[in-house]
Amino acid sequence: MMTNLLDEARRGAVIIGDGGMGTELQCAGLEPGGCGDEWNLTHADEVQAIQRRYVDAGAQLLLTNTFGTNRLVLSRYGLEDRVADIARAAAINARSAADGRAWVLGDVGPCGGFLEPLGEISEAELEATWRDAIGAMLEVGVDGIIFETMTAVEEIVLGIRVAGELGAPLIVASMAYDTVRGGYKTMMGVTPGDGARECVEAGAHIVGANCGRLEPEEFVHVARAMRDATDVPLVLQPNAGQPRLEGDAIVYPRDPASLAPALVELSRHAAIVGGCCGTTPAHIEAFRRSVR
Repeated sequence: MMTNLLDEARRGAVIIGDGGMGTELQCAGLEPGGCGDEWNLTHADEVQAIQRRYVDAGAQLLLTNTFGTNRLVLSRYGLEDRVADIARAAAINARSAADGRAWVLGDVGPCGGFLEPLGEISEAELEATWRDAIGAMLEVGVDGIIFETMTAVEEIVLGIRVAGELGAPLIVASMAYDTVRGGYKTMMGVTPGDGARECVEAGAHIVGANCGRLEPEEFVHVARAMRDATDVPLVLQPNAGQPRLEGDAIVYPRDPASLAPALVELSRHAAIVGGCCGTTPAHIEAFRRSVR
């Protein structure tokens, strides 16, 4: 029986997260531009196999394969009416892969556009599709909901409110930061301190950062800014370095041996540490061996 994730995070133990999903799906055969979320329905065995490899590598926390499970993103594939079906299947897949050895968080990524008045997406439209996805995952029994790779405060605060109203037992809020003159901000100009503060005020229990145009070592500075703004546990999940194009392939330069020390350092600043784009089960295993 898994203990309560929030209690464990507050206790100060290092919780090892999983790594990238999209890049692993591509290695498993997902065509470029294909819908990885649909694989929860059409290739459930492959999705579970990837997640099981993360658990075997030492991950204590899995994210569902639902980064783009909302009507706005899925409409690009003609799947806008399958939001709840995909979310439910993803939660089932992750729980099966975890097999009692890891916690599972329902993953919610950016909506793929901008809320009014900057864009054409209304709050009501986004709230409705997130209610479908989050509600379906909570029905299956995920341990909480994580909003990740967010750049706009208005969007992530709306999501936190929806998750809270639906009774999510744990809400994690993670934003993507870039290096800017004089510090770090999201694409929409949000600083780590302001992002953390507003997410906590909205109801998030854990806040942090993932992805973004930062080297893994730079996440320490983001974590310090967040710690100055709030005392809730932190989550940090960097990419395996900044990607570069080699021929037709996107390559992430940090191999497991070179990324592990950076993740160990991040574990001194955050309760949950894992990887984002380009990280693999091998990266998580190297981190586990180093941190233990």
